Amino acid sequence: MTLKGFLTTFLLLTGCFAIAGGKNNQDQNVLNVHHAFLDEAIVLTKHCVGFSPPVSGRAFAYLTLGMYESSVEFIPEMRSFSGQMNGYERKVVAQGKKYNRALVAIGCDHELISYMYRNMPPRNEEEFSKLYDSLLLKYSSGYAGKINAKSIELGRMIAQEIIEWSKLDGADNGFDMNFPDSYRPPECLECWVKTTPGYLPSLLPYWGKNRWMMAGSEATMDGCEVLSFSTDTSSLLYKDAYSILQNSKEIDPQYEIIAEYWDDSPGYSGTPSGHFFSLARFLADQKELELNQAIELYAKLAIAMNEAYIASWGLKYKYSFIRPITYIQRYIDPQFNTRLSTPPFPEFPSGHSYQSSAGGEVFKHIFGDEIQFIDSTNAQRADINGAPRTYTSFTQLVEEVSWSRFYGGIHFRKTLDISMDYGGRLGRYVAENLKCRNEE
Repeated sequence: MTLKGFLTTFLLLTGCFAIAGGKNNQDQNVLNVHHAFLDEAIVLTKHCVGFSPPVSGRAFAYLTLGMYESSVEFIPEMRSFSGQMNGYERKVVAQGKKYNRALVAIGCDHELISYMYRNMPPRNEEEFSKLYDSLLLKYSSGYAGKINAKSIELGRMIAQEIIEWSKLDGADNGFDMNFPDSYRPPECLECWVKTTPGYLPSLLPYWGKNRWMMAGSEATMDGCEVLSFSTDTSSLLYKDAYSILQNSKEIDPQYEIIAEYWDDSPGYSGTPSGHFFSLARFLADQKELELNQAIELYAKLAIAMNEAYIASWGLKYKYSFIRPITYIQRYIDPQFNTRLSTPPFPEFPSGHSYQSSAGGEVFKHIFGDEIQFIDSTNAQRADINGAPRTYTSFTQLVEEVSWSRFYGGIHFRKTLDISMDYGGRLGRYVAENLKCRNEE
């Protein structure tokens, strides 16, 4: 028997009666468990192959749904998301009141991460196993072994219900399907084409066909239309492109700093979702959120971002619009280059702007907008200027994230404005229509 197997069997079947991790302060114990696993998910997002932005957004959505459902089971004033989401129905429920709630959380979070990040590298798998064992050791004390076993099994069953639901959304193997051979992009003057540096094929061209987590999310896209294509020097698109060219020649270092800070490429800050969850974790600690507040923040944030990826990717491949680097090199300046590498998918809308606006609305829903905070997500990075950045509102944060794509040379300004607008609509829809409390 492995050490993990021995520890699990011993702790669950015997229990021990130390003070640490006992029945007192159960909400805080559960929150500590969720935070430990959420931090691990942020790390795994950086290291798992194929975890492009939409793939990582999806993983956070199902993980935080599990965090919510395994906790809300024991908070009388709160309600499940069962029946509030597309086809998600809870059948697994607690039987009686004798549970170790921290172990319910451990069972659920561990099961979901094991599945959602099932391609984790061996080194991360080893660290993940150590985390699981350490949490079992810490939070099994104070309960009889049968209660511990029953608790962890309840968590696993809640997770399995979510996993089975997730398999029906059209993206179960998304990390293995980033560049499907079956897709052929359309050809036209205004159409997207492969770009430097890698001339990669289309990333996740079918992502927009995924099942929405919430009925009604799709309606928030109504009226979202791409800007008109024109090469006339008096046209909005030409002027927009020319402003990108002019900005690329500016020597102010802030443009490059902001562009790189919010680039959030896979493997660095954990994609846009990982970056926003790093910020959410900081805010949860800074504001000392209680369990019920934290699980609402995490679930709504992740679900809003996941819906934003479905929306923005659906629109990207609906319009297949040309990137600035292609337009400028064709019609204005053949020598033009961008501060950031252009990603391998169509320009309109901006996924970053759509996602950050959706997430920003959830932050406003929980904290209000007028709040000063610091983002230190990139503080340890040596490849860019990752110095912590200070904001006085979530509106300011979202606008900077969006403008970073203009400074990077990869999006038109009009695209950014439209994307922030429609991403905000989606974020407000999720924040307001997912009901967390019985009186709502």
